[in-house]
Amino acid sequence: MKRWYVVIAAAVLLAGCGNREEEVIEPAGPEDSAETENQTTDAVRFQEIDVTAEGEQFHIIGQVKTSADVFFYRIEQGGEIIQEEERVKLEGEDPEAFRSFEIMETFSGDILEHEEPPIVIMYGKNEDNKEINSNFVPIDTEQ
Repeated sequence: MKRWYVVIAAAVLLAGCGNREEEVIEPAGPEDSAETENQTTDAVRFQEIDVTAEGEQFHIIGQVKTSADVFFYRIEQGGEIIQEEERVKLEGEDPEAFRSFEIMETFSGDILEHEEPPIVIMYGKNEDNKEINSNFVPIDTEQ
């Protein structure tokens, strides 16, 4: 009698594992993969970052090494986002070399009067659209 229970249980398990005809996984189109390839990377490295601030404007120049054609940044102050995510498009053909970039922004008066300095967070993104290799650059706004 116990053998029949084992045979019936095995048959039920095997029946549940089969019949995957309806599930079709379609490959991503060329435009989808190109868009993802250009915005995702395994690593992002920054070097030679120079920050200048004059009045309400600040200017960041530096170099970045990434396999993507873009990297991202946002600006926070006191733990709050004061500027949403922006993309920086990179020029140059060689993804294995450091490429130059430039960020120029203007702050409002209330940002300059805040106790804590604004912080520019520069980063890349992985395949899951998660931030990777974040770099925090404080902006000295004191006159």
